[in-house]
Amino acid sequence: MASKKLTWLPDTWDMVFSIKTFMAAMLALFIALCFDLPNPYWAVTTVYIVAHPLSGASTSKAVYRLVGTAVGGAMSIVLVPNLVNAPELLTLAIALWVAFCLAISLLDRTPRSYGFMLAGYTTALTSFPLVNNPETVFTYTTSRVIEIFVAIICAAVINRVVFPRHAGPVLTARIDAWLGDACVLISAALDRRPEDPALVRTSRRLAAEAADIRMFTTHVSYDTSSHSDLVGASRELQGLMITLLPVVSGLVDVDAALASTGYEHAPAVKALIADAGEWMRTKEPISEERYRELLAPLEHLEVEAKSSSRWQDLLVLDFAARLRDLLEIWNECVALRQDIASGSRNARRVQSSGFAQATARPSHKDYGMALFSGFSAALAIVLGTVFWIMTGWSSGAGAPVIAGILICFFAAMDNPTPMIRKFTIFSMIAIVLSFIFVFALMPVLTGFSSLVLALSFLFLPLGVLIARPSTFLLGMALSANIPTMLTLQSRPSFDLASFLNTNLSTILGTLMAIGIAAVVRSVGAEWSARRLLKAAWTDIAMVARKSQKRDPEALLYTMLDRLSLMVPRLGSIAEGSAVIQADMLKDMRVGTSVADLQAYKGLLLADQRATVDKVLDAVASFYGERRRRPEAQPAQSLLQAVDTAIDAVRDPVRSSAVRKILMALVGLRHNLFPDADQLQDLEPLALREAAE
Repeated sequence: MASKKLTWLPDTWDMVFSIKTFMAAMLALFIALCFDLPNPYWAVTTVYIVAHPLSGASTSKAVYRLVGTAVGGAMSIVLVPNLVNAPELLTLAIALWVAFCLAISLLDRTPRSYGFMLAGYTTALTSFPLVNNPETVFTYTTSRVIEIFVAIICAAVINRVVFPRHAGPVLTARIDAWLGDACVLISAALDRRPEDPALVRTSRRLAAEAADIRMFTTHVSYDTSSHSDLVGASRELQGLMITLLPVVSGLVDVDAALASTGYEHAPAVKALIADAGEWMRTKEPISEERYRELLAPLEHLEVEAKSSSRWQDLLVLDFAARLRDLLEIWNECVALRQDIASGSRNARRVQSSGFAQATARPSHKDYGMALFSGFSAALAIVLGTVFWIMTGWSSGAGAPVIAGILICFFAAMDNPTPMIRKFTIFSMIAIVLSFIFVFALMPVLTGFSSLVLALSFLFLPLGVLIARPSTFLLGMALSANIPTMLTLQSRPSFDLASFLNTNLSTILGTLMAIGIAAVVRSVGAEWSARRLLKAAWTDIAMVARKSQKRDPEALLYTMLDRLSLMVPRLGSIAEGSAVIQADMLKDMRVGTSVADLQAYKGLLLADQRATVDKVLDAVASFYGERRRRPEAQPAQSLLQAVDTAIDAVRDPVRSSAVRKILMALVGLRHNLFPDADQLQDLEPLALREAAE
């Protein structure tokens, strides 16, 4: 019980972060007051919005906020003077601009997406309050940009000078944890324990974590530590981490196929697997000489398998290729991790897998949901503005602005309603605290120093809340609302009617956002996960069509990105759902095999190429049908097409391209038909030629 209570206590870094953030906010407030800027509270709010325990993350967020604010303000300068006499057109223009920016931010899905989203709702934030004074639009928007710039400079300076906490060591720790979990997964694969449910969850979690680490690296590039120079190495490592998962999954699959034939690994290969497991657990790179010694049994196994066309030997060749890729990728992972930790930049070997060298790493883009979310934000602004105009309420401009902002904030969620409801409760708490502060404390304060002292009792605890993930939303909601509600200005106002009107408008805006989110925007986790699966199946069908070509690298990254998006949703889906049973890693292996067939089939003879084309057509038909009926299973005709193609190209060959085709066909067979009878062996080529 005692340890449970201690978890609520802030640690030293939480308190340091809170003190630094408060220092930056008060410095920004002091500068804004000295230069008599019209709304100094914007500077305080901005400091807390961009605040982050890591210096690099705070700086990157600040840069995107400044750019987004400038773009949004410029759009206000364009729209308000030209459309102020046509309120319907002005409302529609602002709504469409917010919808467009939100859709772009959802498609981008990197930390810079914050800048796109901010460019949208900043226009609403700076336009609606000016409809009665359009001539002040330039001054108003310029002052907002200046106040935000002041806040960003103050936050950046304090964060970097006063006990800076760098993102680099955090990145290294996350990579270490990822490699530790990956080592457990690989050990289970090599020990033939692939069906452990905990390991299935581990593989899914590793996919999500790898994608998140890739996003986190953006913040490292803004860091002041030596790690900022190693962003390229970090991104290369993340590419290898993503590549590792399907390699492990494919190794498990082909090893299971081998086991079903009664095959047992030779003693030398078993020793290799044991040695590899021991080496991986050390998480240290090995020398080239030791690496060659480790692979010697594997090379001997490959030489024997290449001289045969038996089905079992084809599986052995596939197993050897996947194990080789696994060892090479792991060695590169731990070597790059060592470089990142030490700050060195050693030249790395080229990957045989090819995936890590991909320059373009596309991600999943859901255009339909992006447009739908944009429409929801536009609808919130339009309905809120209609309410404002119909009531003639002088403070009603806040309702459409707040409603649009909240829809934007939580647009990436399947069902944003619960979070907006929480935000509403937190806003009410902020109103109560602000009311007490404005009407009980501020009238007795005699100067800036006494104001800072009074604010410290309010904002220092809020900074601790922001620093802790479990209380981040509460801390951010309060710290973003309270400065505005306090109207921290050189000439404060104690008008009760104005205070109540403004904050009632805020509450109505949040209630409006809840209604629109519940009726229009909310979808289920299973619906979103099924949509991700169907997008993956559509991609595979497109790659399989003869008229469509796609690089295996692009398909790999897109599908693993979809898997990372699915993982957080799986916990909310019932166990019996078809989505839970789906194996996107297996679908991804099918997709990369299909991409290999498309890439290398042109090097085959005409009759061989025709058999491969039939396989591609059958795969395209299967995944097209699966998109319509998720429960669809591959037809027997697809198995026959694969077997025919394997028979056409499986004679012992010397060409690496033809061998690539053969391995892709073998992979398709044991992925799509794991329970099928083993393929019958052909007669040796010499006997067949003699018979002919």
